[in-house]
Amino acid sequence: MVGRPTGQYKRYRLQIEQRPERPIDHMLSVYDVYLKLILEAEVKRIIGSEDRLWKEAIDFGNVPDAWIQFAGGEAFVEVDRGTERRVVLERKFVNYVAFKDSGRYGRLFPDCGFKVLVITTNEERIESLEKCARSDDIWFCTMDEFLKEDLNHQHWLALNGFYALPVTAKKEVQKL
Repeated sequence: MVGRPTGQYKRYRLQIEQRPERPIDHMLSVYDVYLKLILEAEVKRIIGSEDRLWKEAIDFGNVPDAWIQFAGGEAFVEVDRGTERRVVLERKFVNYVAFKDSGRYGRLFPDCGFKVLVITTNEERIESLEKCARSDDIWFCTMDEFLKEDLNHQHWLALNGFYALPVTAKKEVQKL
């Protein structure tokens, strides 16, 4: 909200104050993912869950935590804190794959790769969710491992094995 008019900041602050604590923890986890990608990959675009695009232009049954375009690819991001029932996430996975298979994803994001990065709580949760993911385009990782390892580390689990994000550029942070 830096650099925005005071009225926008006040509305934003009111929204934060009115949110229950659990969604704030989720939002902070999503921001951890943003920050990691911004610092370690050349992020070109982030479309967060609050963006009107998901509500006005795209209706495929999901409101992703984010869609991120970075050097090396594009991906939807789903941060799972272990609070949603498995059946809810299974429905989301079906919706993602149907969105891609229908051609609507390709029309909306031409020349963009498709994958869903699911960052969750622990390996047991991954095993449970992996059983309802019917596509090798859905990749899983724990939040601890995501934050600890380099983005191009081969720690993403999918149907056909382990993968690494194809990050082509790493940003260098200059020290002042």
